[in-house]
Amino acid sequence: MIKYKPMPHQVELGMKSYNVLKENGLAYLSGEERTGKTIASIVCAELCDVEVVLIITKKKAYDGWLDVLKNIDKNHIYMLSTFHQIHKMDAKFDFCIIDEAHNNISSYPRTGTIWNNIREKVFGKPILYLSATPHPQGYQQLFHQFALSAWSPWSKYKNFYTWFKDYGLAYTIEIQGIPRTQYDKCKNEEVIADVEHLFVTATRKELGFKHEPVDEIHYIELDEETKDVYNEIVEDKIVELRIGMVVCDTTSKLRTVLHQIEGGTLKTDAGYNTLKNREKVDWILKEFGDSKNLVIMYNFQQELVKLKEYFENATILQATSYAEGVALHMYDHLVIYSQDYSTARHSQRRARQCNINRTTPIIVHHLLVKKAISSQVYKTVNVNKRNYIDSLYERGKI
Repeated sequence: MIKYKPMPHQVELGMKSYNVLKENGLAYLSGEERTGKTIASIVCAELCDVEVVLIITKKKAYDGWLDVLKNIDKNHIYMLSTFHQIHKMDAKFDFCIIDEAHNNISSYPRTGTIWNNIREKVFGKPILYLSATPHPQGYQQLFHQFALSAWSPWSKYKNFYTWFKDYGLAYTIEIQGIPRTQYDKCKNEEVIADVEHLFVTATRKELGFKHEPVDEIHYIELDEETKDVYNEIVEDKIVELRIGMVVCDTTSKLRTVLHQIEGGTLKTDAGYNTLKNREKVDWILKEFGDSKNLVIMYNFQQELVKLKEYFENATILQATSYAEGVALHMYDHLVIYSQDYSTARHSQRRARQCNINRTTPIIVHHLLVKKAISSQVYKTVNVNKRNYIDSLYERGKI
């Protein structure tokens, strides 16, 4: 069993966070992925004059937190909850750590059930926020995160809409002929001026990491039959296959179907996969084989089914669930089988192999098809740094 001991940089980050917290009632530890924020946050908590600490995290990160808490020296009592279970927690606590804070509490212009449940528990308590990507879609994502705290720098604003009148850059777009106000742009410099004193940051480079993740793009050539089906779906939004049909009556359905065609998992309305193309699978097998040093990240459940047919030794992980809070530094190779629509998850998962002690280069392999949906998504989330949504889909054949 591993005994965790804070590294010097984790002690420093914890102390810096404590100083900000003591002065402001809240602090935001936003070190890059794999910089050791978990243990640094415990260092911070141990410096605080409190007895009971509540940690709120994702379900997939729960076991990792539990392992650290069981095997690190500490004086306080620690309670652990997930975002989705916080409403069931009724024990008293003095201090709260919110892990991956961008994930469930940064929505705008309105909040959701999880945010409301958390605020009911934590308002009036000192809060330490943790995230490598605090505002992946823009600084407007910070308003509701900080609104959980009684010491928010924007506590004078009744809600997001009143805040946005001062800090937002409003514009409208037409959706089905109706103008809709958009809230995804704000006055960045003014926002930063209000909150920069609350952030404790650290980059991997500053901490001495020798290797940074590098994306390597591999364009996969689909067979002619698969291309024909892809192009017919794009053109007509309907295709008849050997057993059954595929109908795309919405843009969201179309995007999903195009991903499935690329990955060889397209099913007809009759439940049959009549294409069974395996170009991406063949590429992985040719390059890496079925290796224990290989991780493959997928998005759709049928991709897992397909991958399990050909890989017994490789580790196969769901890209959304394992984008954050897991360490993959012990693996040599990471392959992204299909693209994720979120900028935050894209950034987070490509850093899963980072570790201060890693001695080998980190190459993240992305399997794309030229001019296809995967290339569109990658360009949007990686180059343009935007979430890929229906309105960004560009209709085009391959």
